[in-house]
Amino acid sequence: MAANKEKAKGIFEKVLKSIKPTEQEMRTTTANVNMLMHRLKEVVGRDVELRVAGSIARGTNLRGSADIDIFMLFKSGISRKRLESLGLKYGKAIAKREMGERYEIKYAEHPYVRIYLPSGLNADIVPAFKIESAEELATAVDRTPLHTDFINTHLSAKQRDDVRLLKYFLKAHNIYGAESRIGGFSGYICELLIYHYGSIIGALNAFSSMKLPITLDPLNKEERREHEKRFGSEFVVIDPVDKNRNVAAAVSIDALARLSIASRLFLSKPDIKAFYGQKVSHDEAAKLLKKFMLESKLDLFLIALSLKEKSADVTWPQLRKISSIIEETVKRYGFEVYLSAKWVSGKYGLILLLAPKRSLGYRLFKGPSAFTSAASDFIHAHHNAAGFLTEKGLLYALDRNRYGSVEEIITEMLHGGGVKGRKDVSVKGAKLFVNAIPAKYAEAAYLELMKKLRV
Repeated sequence: MAANKEKAKGIFEKVLKSIKPTEQEMRTTTANVNMLMHRLKEVVGRDVELRVAGSIARGTNLRGSADIDIFMLFKSGISRKRLESLGLKYGKAIAKREMGERYEIKYAEHPYVRIYLPSGLNADIVPAFKIESAEELATAVDRTPLHTDFINTHLSAKQRDDVRLLKYFLKAHNIYGAESRIGGFSGYICELLIYHYGSIIGALNAFSSMKLPITLDPLNKEERREHEKRFGSEFVVIDPVDKNRNVAAAVSIDALARLSIASRLFLSKPDIKAFYGQKVSHDEAAKLLKKFMLESKLDLFLIALSLKEKSADVTWPQLRKISSIIEETVKRYGFEVYLSAKWVSGKYGLILLLAPKRSLGYRLFKGPSAFTSAASDFIHAHHNAAGFLTEKGLLYALDRNRYGSVEEIITEMLHGGGVKGRKDVSVKGAKLFVNAIPAKYAEAAYLELMKKLRV
């Protein structure tokens, strides 16, 4: 065990060298922050406080992902409508198109401005109310500066590097990010986990043997093996700055399971590969996807749906709902779906389904107890059945299946009205590819498939 710990330590040192921002990157980021802060100071009122927040302010950002978060903190005397209006006004005012900058209005609990800088950095200019404690909370983003204060007060330089390592480990296992399409761990949760467990080794050890339900209280360094009923979740991380908030609300059970397995495997046999996801070229992906299909002898279905020009946060839940309806229908007609994956590529939402090759002319339909009058109705309903079976007192009909294959089901659903489009996801003109994925989708399809199959 001691040897594994030393090996893990050596791996951490190697990985950290490749993921910690370089001196040049930090200088560039700092220069951009100072530039934007200077511009804001020229347009905002004197009673508006400017604060840098996020992973940059907390010293936990990864190399190449130094997006900037600047908060404009307004006093509570103004209305929320006024806060939003001024926030957009100030954010748009500091974007200089003549310098190659552009902006977009984004939406969280309320709108804010994202500025795209020529350096490749993005800067979110966010309005919020200035508060001293969670009791004064008016919007969800108001507590963000409090998060920054807590982390900067409680994490050492070594622990900040451990946060970077934990983030990268989670990225490699596709469970980093609180977005609904990922259902993983946010950067703030990573910071709290390192604070709570003391180090990355401590966090991985804890997750390798974690049993649910569990409630973590980082502020008091407490760990309770109980279900936190007020949050309705089996995994709770209480926010140190707001005892009524579960920071881990977006973390799925699948993400927890993956982290538990990945932690256990790494600690039992430390390997640097645990920190790096699979990378393949465009041409390799197409070949590897074809090889996988030949070896697995499974069917791969890819559905391409048109999207409106909305953010992934808006279109993703709609895409997920359509995928869920299709999967449930496939299963209802006696077929299986081994896994599904969804992603957005340009103007298209993609749904990938992996299923065993199967044709069904007939299948068993479960009926009622043979000892009830409902049995007669069941027999009449299946009057063209090949026959009837009884097992443990229940009646079954061996009858024709409405669909003979998964392809028939999906085709009917897409083009026969079996599934409706959503506000920003259109089923009209949907394309279905079966075991012949176009080259432009092959790389993403293979990587999404591997993400699902890798723990």
